Amino acid sequence: MDVFLFGGSFNPPHRGHRHVIETISQTYPNALLYICPNYVSPFKLGERSLTAEEIWELCLAEFEGFFSEKIILWDREIKEPKISYTIDSLKVLRSLHPQAELSLVIGEDNLNSFDKWKSYLEILDATKHLIVVRRESNYPKDISIPSFLPSAKVIILNNPILPVSSTEIRILKNGDWDETLVLPKTRKLAMQFLKEKNEDVSF
Repeated sequence: MDVFLFGGSFNPPHRGHRHVIETISQTYPNALLYICPNYVSPFKLGERSLTAEEIWELCLAEFEGFFSEKIILWDREIKEPKISYTIDSLKVLRSLHPQAELSLVIGEDNLNSFDKWKSYLEILDATKHLIVVRRESNYPKDISIPSFLPSAKVIILNNPILPVSSTEIRILKNGDWDETLVLPKTRKLAMQFLKEKNEDVSF
């Protein structure tokens, strides 16, 4: 059995994340996909406006249509108050699925900096593949694989690109969100959370 891990800050979850989930589920229909939001990313310290519980609720709203026995929203990292590391989540997945082949889903934008991840060589040893979802380079344009990654480990998908980022959404003011970015119920919930904090209604 193949088990895939798709992690990130999901601050907020958006259409680009849904595109990744849909791409993986269509390309690998028999695999288990664990969607794993984190609360404290080692690469995104100090940018948080929402609580862990609020991020979780937004993910439930944005990804609701995908959940099944094979697509799971996993709380392993979001419930941790300290920095979360992918290698630790992979070890937990291994304990949950000792006979499975694990793979890690990442965006094209993370490929060249993958050697900055904690224990990246151990991650490579623990996984069958790095599944790379295109975010900048339309197929059939080649995406170069960094020299520190074994090319046999990397699978680059042929998905159409959908260049939406959480950073771009956070700077938008109230009313500038639309269905090209997030689902209406996700937007409504996020606005509610931020209003309760008496913050400007944006990220």
